[in-house]
Amino acid sequence: MTSTYRLSFTTGGLLLSQGVAAAHVMLTEPDVSRARTLLEANNRVQQRTAASIQRVTREVVQRVGMLPRSGLELLADGSVEESRHLMWLAACLRYQFLADFGRDVVRERYASGAGATLTAADLDTFWDTQSSWIDALRDTKPSTRVGLRRNTFQMLREAEFLDTSGLIIGAFLSSSVAGVVSACGFDAFRFFPLNDSQVAAYAARKDTVL
Repeated sequence: MTSTYRLSFTTGGLLLSQGVAAAHVMLTEPDVSRARTLLEANNRVQQRTAASIQRVTREVVQRVGMLPRSGLELLADGSVEESRHLMWLAACLRYQFLADFGRDVVRERYASGAGATLTAADLDTFWDTQSSWIDALRDTKPSTRVGLRRNTFQMLREAEFLDTSGLIIGAFLSSSVAGVVSACGFDAFRFFPLNDSQVAAYAARKDTVL
């Protein structure tokens, strides 16, 4: 956990299709600045205005750039479900707030038993607890807090970890995704709604590199 939180993920959700497009470009163009230029020039992020093209491109490149090359390759050519999991991983790697919330609230709630649910009040409680020692949370404007709450839940739904009723849905990671997660560090498995035995099982797979 860290006292430094980036809090710029107020809109856009998981950015799934944009992430896939970025992965394709970043595999052939490792220079981040050049990759952004190519994505913007062709509007690969599918936005309507120049300002939104620049903003979304910058955001998605920052997230996808957190993945190892194996993650870029899988994001570019894997299944939709794998892409969802990788974009959640990328968001957690980019934003410590999401990583901490995913690990300490979503996963813990899921691991507590079947039928576990998640509500906006759970995020608010987490926020209030963290804000006692994290200045970035304590000083955030109410409107920004609302946007972050809304986008966090949107991302969880788009990753298919949360249904419309608030029920937490467990993650079933492919061996390829598990390999990418492992490459990011063992603790990254805990960003996902998995119980302890599932985390141990994924980590123990012979094709998962620790």
